[in-house]
Amino acid sequence: MGRKIDELLEENKVIINENEEVLDLDISKIKSNPEQPRVNFDSKAMKQLADSIKQHGVIQPVIVKPSKDGYILVAGERRVRASTLAGKTTVPAIVREYNEIYLTELSILENLQREDLSPIEEAIAYERAIKNLGLTQAELGERIGKSRSYITNVLGLLNLPVTVMKDVDNGLISMGHAKVLSKLEDTEMIVRISKRIIQDDLSVRKVEEIIQQQKNKKRSKPKISVLKKYEAPIKAKIESLFGPNIKVHITANDIRVRFLDVQEIIDALEKKQD
Repeated sequence: MGRKIDELLEENKVIINENEEVLDLDISKIKSNPEQPRVNFDSKAMKQLADSIKQHGVIQPVIVKPSKDGYILVAGERRVRASTLAGKTTVPAIVREYNEIYLTELSILENLQREDLSPIEEAIAYERAIKNLGLTQAELGERIGKSRSYITNVLGLLNLPVTVMKDVDNGLISMGHAKVLSKLEDTEMIVRISKRIIQDDLSVRKVEEIIQQQKNKKRSKPKISVLKKYEAPIKAKIESLFGPNIKVHITANDIRVRFLDVQEIIDALEKKQD
């Protein structure tokens, strides 16, 4: 543990070591790695790879590790999927033994280096790495060559509503927009603004202005205080103490009692003392 991504990848270049051989394995017996963060695969790119496999076969073997009922894929997810798309029932593979910790570390950190991960897939991968490898955000950033603030911003995407995350994944909302939206706690506001981003093609700066306007509007909105809520019984109580000729005015944060003159106040207070 503690190795950087380039060290792990260097160890796992697809080079056939001594005493290793490339086997044609039944694709149905190969299971995806559960730590694989990537869930979306570009259909056009997959078709191109499948066409290449039909013509030339799988040039670079995949790497798998043994499991109870077959194999777990360590590297080569696209090749396996494209082989299936090409109608292949087997795929060339190298079988290697890995302990679970090493396999988890290799799979997660290797996938984090992929440039074609969507923002949400990247965020999920970071979350898994931190949880499964016991890393802090700073430690993960050091492993993969990213700043801690970058890791924090990407993880923040997981706080967005599911519908907005889908828009980010589909490229309808940019990473810059998503970063700004992820700072908000008001889910309804996030969804409302995200729709405007798509419909009106808003810039990130414009979104920041809208959010600030919404916050200012929210601050200036009069609050319904406990005093206003119980205005009638409060007035009745005060009138019972000082008489019906007074005027009681209740605002959000205070109670104002108005007498006709100072003597009336004195008379009322002396009466209470008696």
